[in-house]
Amino acid sequence: MKQAFTYGALLALALFFNACQNKQQASEATSPADTTEIINNQTGADSEVAASDWLNKLVGPPEGTFRGINLGDGVATVKAKESAEPFEEDAKHVGYTIEYENLESFDVQYFLDKSKKVERIEVDIYLNNRQSVEDHKKELAAYFTRRFGSPTQQGWNVAGNRQVTLTDVSKGKDFGLKLVFGPSARA
Repeated sequence: MKQAFTYGALLALALFFNACQNKQQASEATSPADTTEIINNQTGADSEVAASDWLNKLVGPPEGTFRGINLGDGVATVKAKESAEPFEEDAKHVGYTIEYENLESFDVQYFLDKSKKVERIEVDIYLNNRQSVEDHKKELAAYFTRRFGSPTQQGWNVAGNRQVTLTDVSKGKDFGLKLVFGPSARA
């Protein structure tokens, strides 16, 4: 049931993104220069991706899969590259919190395998309201589509049998999104 809901949500997101693609492109083209930065597309194409300050703070440096980290990197690499404030660490994961000025924030957790290498990255994004969820979901969908190509029902395919999924996890007055980077369901 949960998997069917996830697939349905991702399909709805893909359809929504497709319908809004022209509007998103027009919006990005008219964004003020001081709130955007150009990030190189990691898929090898010559195109570039415009990203807001919010997105830049979330995704971090353009190298790596997320925040400069690749799946398979050792925990020492994570600690050296991660600029966020750590909030927890044990043998199975290390977690960091990043806060925005508008009281929104996100937690990123790097889950480790037995050899202390990153096997999955989970990001919980805490937002203020429904509009913020919709705006950031649209921005993230556009970013990942430009970076990794068109999404499938499960999410965006990344090199190797890996993928990224984006889910709206809002409930009642708690608004948020969840990103998961890890092995694909087919693997």
